[in-house]
Amino acid sequence: MAIDQDLIDAVLKHADIVKVISSYLSLKKQGKDYVAICPFHDDTNPSMHISPEKQLFKCFVCGTGGSAISFVQKYEHISFFEAMRKVAELSSFDDPRLHHEVKVKPVDERKEPLYRCAVDLTTYYQYALMTSEGKEGLDYFEERHLDNGLRSRFKLGYAPRDGVKTCKFLQSKGHSLKTIEDLGIALVSNGQPADRNQGRVIFPICDGDGNVVGYSARRIKDGPEAKYVNSPETLLFHKSSILYNYHIAKEKARHVGYIYVLEGFMDVFALARIGIDSAVAIMGTALTSEHIQMLRSLNVEVRLCLDGDLPGQTAMLKASKVLQDAGLNFTLVDNQGSSKDPDEILNEDGEDKLRVYLSNLIGSVDFALNYYQRMNPLKTMNEKKTLIKEFIPILKGIRSQIELDTYIRKLSKITGFEVESIRELVMKSKMEPSASSEEVVRHFHPERKVLKRLQIAEREYLYQMLNNSEAVELYESEIGGFYDEVYRQIALYIIEYVRNHDDIDYLGVLAMLEMSDIENKEELINELVQIISEKNHPDQCTKELLLNLIESIRQEKEDIFEDDALAEALEGKPPLEQARIYAEFNRRKMKRKKELEDKQSNKEAKD
Repeated sequence: MAIDQDLIDAVLKHADIVKVISSYLSLKKQGKDYVAICPFHDDTNPSMHISPEKQLFKCFVCGTGGSAISFVQKYEHISFFEAMRKVAELSSFDDPRLHHEVKVKPVDERKEPLYRCAVDLTTYYQYALMTSEGKEGLDYFEERHLDNGLRSRFKLGYAPRDGVKTCKFLQSKGHSLKTIEDLGIALVSNGQPADRNQGRVIFPICDGDGNVVGYSARRIKDGPEAKYVNSPETLLFHKSSILYNYHIAKEKARHVGYIYVLEGFMDVFALARIGIDSAVAIMGTALTSEHIQMLRSLNVEVRLCLDGDLPGQTAMLKASKVLQDAGLNFTLVDNQGSSKDPDEILNEDGEDKLRVYLSNLIGSVDFALNYYQRMNPLKTMNEKKTLIKEFIPILKGIRSQIELDTYIRKLSKITGFEVESIRELVMKSKMEPSASSEEVVRHFHPERKVLKRLQIAEREYLYQMLNNSEAVELYESEIGGFYDEVYRQIALYIIEYVRNHDDIDYLGVLAMLEMSDIENKEELINELVQIISEKNHPDQCTKELLLNLIESIRQEKEDIFEDDALAEALEGKPPLEQARIYAEFNRRKMKRKKELEDKQSNKEAKD
């Protein structure tokens, strides 16, 4: 439902964030602010800071932050409107608009009959499991240590061998044959529609809201038929957008601060058996963009734990790159050379061993090195050189000398190259561009130092935009857009807020972000709260400050674009031509720098 911005502003104006959060947490005064144990990750020391002055909270460990409304929304896992109404109640503020009923988004009319059919079919499967025929299915589940509580929680069942009767049962409940077919259940057998899952144990698959949308049916005994029969792609079921058990795990994960990403159902059941409910399974597929979006929305640490065999560990390596590229906070479970999965560890070695296994977490660099050392030994010189090239950029970014030496020694052991040779290569890549164009483009990034200065200037200007409408006007007329994508997105929300209000209010901008459905909403909110919370900004926003920032941003952006053009010009050119291009680039850059210095000197002389 659409919420009036002035209503949000009024609620936040009357709210006291300290009073609101103290209704949920125990707060301790620390100077002008308050601190508390953060409920959004596994916190042991008070890492959440609450500012009465700014009316914001911010956790400096997990990064979560926001207003009083966003705290209640995240803590209680309710809608923005419900959270706003709760904050108003705690603040003794009332408005007739707060009593409007929250409108529930209607279900897609095409999907509604499929959902109803899936409910009846799932109940039928659960009932069949308790019949005399279903005993073989029940025995299978009990052999796998799945007791009645787990069977009920995950809606496990059995599909009778007479699949024709299953379809007739669904028709007797009022479901059309087309609906049964559209659900992906009916197949023609001897001229009649029959259940494709017949004679198998059933694992219902739910969407993020807990609705059954598909099934995975497993054979009970060994035989020539396929081990699993899975639902085809339907209007409800899209495997690329399903994480098994997500509907249960999402709430648990937000409270404990992490979520395990596993291979299959049995791994999820194994963790549930030892009381870990914050676990999902990718069901044998690669991580997709939809999976990443679902994991990102939780704002917790992702703990990747796929099978310990070579295919599973190779999938782990690929998935870690996907998670890294997506910017998610993640670690990996180190299998220590064991090929057992969590279900096997629990059944063969016991609960304690499984807990130790799950808590043995390592970073992506350590995992990759262990992978090549254990799972995929390098044989040829080219394979070893390729691995070195992949790790050089990683090693360059490590600041700790002890950590760097450790990784170099590991890399030496894997490749057989001398430690000193690898160390020299790392130093060379830091100090000199290579002779070949490929290496120049790969390792030569002069824009990085400039980009750091640019981010500082843009960050400061963004802060001024949150406090001064003139800064917003100059942004539109003089800057046009920040180089940093996150800052650029936040700036657009500020502009939209200013266009509809007499003055700027950062809490109002924050509320606009919290109500948006933008994919990286949490990232924008946390970054905005961080910028507002920083104490190193100038006390006053003057026209001179804004103009100086604008000039810095303009100049640094020009340098970046020039460096990008240089990299493009160097690509594919022979060494002598590269040297000529690079010399010309430096000549123009030094000339422009001198012109700017002369201009600044003349300005200072006039002043």
